[in-house]
Parts: sequence; structure tokens; C-alpha cells
Amino acid sequence: MLPALLILLLLLPGCSALDVQVGPMAQPAGAVILVIDGLGSSYVYPEHNAYALDGSPLNKAVLFNLTGAGARAVDVRVPVPETSKSHSVLVTGRSEADWDQLGHTIFDLAREEGYLCLAIMERGDSMSILEDMDAVLYLEDNALHGTEPTPGFRPGAPEGLRTLFQEWRDRLAGYSNPEGMAGYAGYNAWALDAAADTVEHLIGKPFIMLVNAGAVDSAGHNLNASGYLQVVEALDESLGRLVWACRKNNVLLVITADHGMVFPDKEGKGGHSAEKYATRLEALRVPLVIQGPGTEELNLGGGWSEVDIAPTVLALLDISSKTSAEGEVLPVREGGILRVAGAPAGVELWGRGICLANASGDDEYIFRGLGWGEYTLKAGGRSWDVLVDGDDAIDLAGKTAMPVGIRRALGVIMILVINLAGMAIIVRIWRREG
Repeated sequence: MLPALLILLLLLPGCSALDVQVGPMAQPAGAVILVIDGLGSSYVYPEHNAYALDGSPLNKAVLFNLTGAGARAVDVRVPVPETSKSHSVLVTGRSEADWDQLGHTIFDLAREEGYLCLAIMERGDSMSILEDMDAVLYLEDNALHGTEPTPGFRPGAPEGLRTLFQEWRDRLAGYSNPEGMAGYAGYNAWALDAAADTVEHLIGKPFIMLVNAGAVDSAGHNLNASGYLQVVEALDESLGRLVWACRKNNVLLVITADHGMVFPDKEGKGGHSAEKYATRLEALRVPLVIQGPGTEELNLGGGWSEVDIAPTVLALLDISSKTSAEGEVLPVREGGILRVAGAPAGVELWGRGICLANASGDDEYIFRGLGWGEYTLKAGGRSWDVLVDGDDAIDLAGKTAMPVGIRRALGVIMILVINLAGMAIIVRIWRREG
């Protein structure tokens, strides 16, 4: 496979391409990107452990609705563990994105394809991100009490959406008024419940919605490690309601975080962006779980970055990416896509001895709905073996390929030569011993 070529084909403007559907591919009705502010995967993933700065081990929380289903990337890190910076990376796929001048984002690309772009943000965000939205419901700071969300709408936003966001604006106080842990839990639940209700009301309308839940970050800064973990565990119930709403309505759900949290010891308050915290894995490593139509059920190993999230979301929504994103598409799709360029005239795709598809008359061919495995491309009297293990690409231009029959014949000859050489050595040894 050619990963560098794949990224180039996905992220830069391409020439015309002919789509060929080989097998069924699930198409999500929309997508929710949930950012749980301050949630480090060290505290919720079974593969990781969390430690304080003084070296003492910290306990962990259990989130069944985070780790129990979907495609879960085990090791994902943010370039910079700071909220505004991290959100900029998330929506652009660029590690050096300027939060005040973002350029092209996934929302710009989605709108070009007819998607509604929405946001429910408990920690506000840069004006660049908010201006990308058709409708927003956001808070200017992370205060749990005494604040009121601000709704905002572009001209032409659906009237029902205006009414819905205004209703949820008025419900925040009822969720967050309780003191102590109940207030933290309610603050998070408000964002997730508002998102779930919005999903239920957007049936038949393609959308992409960014949701930021802010109380886990607040708990990390204001409480100790034990209090932080209690607020994390309280997420599970409302997260389950959002998971169910997305599953019921055929919506892709991407769950991640903008940064983690580091504690000086078991009793001290936490941080993440200060120099003494910023290089710690507890601050840099975040969860990434993708659930919904078209995704595999798997635990994905290897090292991944926050810059990979934007191209992955676009690929799963089948939105053509023209950003300058640095990242690559995570291999979580159920059924791969193979892009073939440089075929001399036309191309055939074979699998298990059967011609699955053929196409001609274009510069590039995109074969969709492929199960993972080995395939053979045939074009211009030549053959190429390819392995599809996600979204892959191959450029046949200038490739020297040998017909399959000749390759097999040469393989047989090589095996015979090796066997004959081995027999000659054995005979020579016998003679010496004689």
C-alpha cells in the first residue's frame, strides 16, 4: 500500500474519478463529535494507568458506554494539551492551526455537501469555530452556576432548531443548580441530553454537530483526583442516552477529548497546560471511540494523533476533503475503499478468482464496499496484487508488473531450484561420509 499517496489523494483536489460500488456500505445520516473537556484516557482505558507528579498511582473510572462498543483507538495524543488550541486541531486536522484564523474546517466541507453544522459548547470556543455553525448553543465560560447559554443562528436555520435550542437554553439551571458532585454531573448531562434530543429532531436532515461537555475539566481544576474520577463516572448514564439516540437514528458518534488531566498528588488540584503538566501522558493521551454505521468493532493499536480525527470523520461521512490536514484516515471503516489511478485504459478488480467489478473511461477509479483482504487488479494485460485493510490507494502509472501466470511459473521454478540445490548438498554429504 502507499499511505503517503492515499493521504495525498484524500486531502488534495483530485481529478475526476469513477465510483464503482462493489459491496454494501453503510452511510451515516449525520455525525456527532463529542469532546469531553479534560478527560484523559489514562483514567478510563484498561490499557493505561495514571500517576500523579509525585509518582503515586491514581484510581480509574469505568465508563461502559465509552469502552464497551465501537472502534476504539488505544493510543491517541493531542499536539498541545490546551482547550482552544486542541479544538482548532480537531476541526482542521492541522497541528499548527491558528485558533483565531482556522482556514478550511470540516464544517466548511460538510456545508458544501448540504450538511447542517451545529454546536453545543459548554466552554464557548474561538469565534472562528462558532462562525462556522448554522446554529450554536454556547456558554462563554466554564462556570457551573449562574450562567445562561447563548443561542445563535445563521439566516435560514430550520425554525424547529431555533425553538429546540431556546428550550435547552432554559433547562441548564435545572441541571446544574445542585451543589457539589450533583452539579458537576448535571452540567455534563445537560450538554449530552441536549445533543441527544437534537439528534432525535434532525431525522432526515444530514448534519454534523460538535458538542463540548465541560464539567470534567472543571472538576480536575477545582477538586482532587478522587473528585475528578467521580465526575467522570457520572458521565456514563447521559453518555448512554446519547449513544442510544445516535444508534437509533443511524448517526455516527465520535467521542474524544481536548486534553487530559495531571494531579500533583492524590489530594492536590489538577492541571494540564502548565509546563510541569504539559509533557505528561496523563495530559496528552485522550480517548477516541467511533461508533455507528459503517464502523468496525475493534481495538486499534499503534500510535495516533488528534490530527487524524478530521480526515477520519470526513472519510466515514464520504465527504471529499480539500483541507491541508496532516493526518491520515484511521482504518476503522467496515468495508474499505480502494482508489486506483494510472490504469492504462480500464481496470478489473478480482477477488477469490472472481471478477468483482470492471470500469473504464476515467482518470481514477474508486472501488467501494470492499471487505478487508487480498485482491488482484488487472489492467493492460498486467496484474497487481493489493491488500485492502481500510482505505487504500495505488497508482499504476509507471509500475512494472508481471502477469500473474508468469509470476506463478517463476515461483514454481524457484521452489524447484531450491529443492534441487538442497538435494545436491545432501548427496555431497553422503558421499563424504562414504
